[in-house]
Amino acid sequence: MSLKELTAEKHRQAESTPFMKSVFAGTISKEMWTDYTYQKMHWYHIIEKKAKDFGLLEGIEDICRNSLILDDYFKMHDGPPTPREIKSVAQEYVNYISSLEDPKAVLAHLYTWHMGDMFGGQMIKQLIDAPHTHLDFNNVQDLMSRFKAMLTDDLADEANVAFDWAIRILNEYEC
Repeated sequence: MSLKELTAEKHRQAESTPFMKSVFAGTISKEMWTDYTYQKMHWYHIIEKKAKDFGLLEGIEDICRNSLILDDYFKMHDGPPTPREIKSVAQEYVNYISSLEDPKAVLAHLYTWHMGDMFGGQMIKQLIDAPHTHLDFNNVQDLMSRFKAMLTDDLADEANVAFDWAIRILNEYEC
């Protein structure tokens, strides 16, 4: 089985959350999407920092999204953004990623989130009226090919853990 097949059930569960259903229906509120974007930049920051520290980004530097998520977040406001707090589950996830000492575990989280942006993010751009520069990838086919070359099926268990975190985070939102 491939990594994609080994994570397909958790992926389906994440897409079936009320939050993602409202995204795909185009009914998610601007406020909810803005808050999700704010939360997302926290775990992307630590995933990308850990990936860099482990040397996982060599040759795939273009995969990094955190600074673009931050830019998108600021563009979602007419003026300075309203101060927000990180949700407890998002902070727990940041703490979890921070505790990872295995580069393959970090790679599994990078896979789960960043491949989601490369694929599902392309649909989201069409459905949600908001800045989405973090979902725009240059030379996506080349980047995807270089990234996939790093992936192995033994990442599946930790990628499924990443999906479990995604499900927990998405379920924090009442849609």
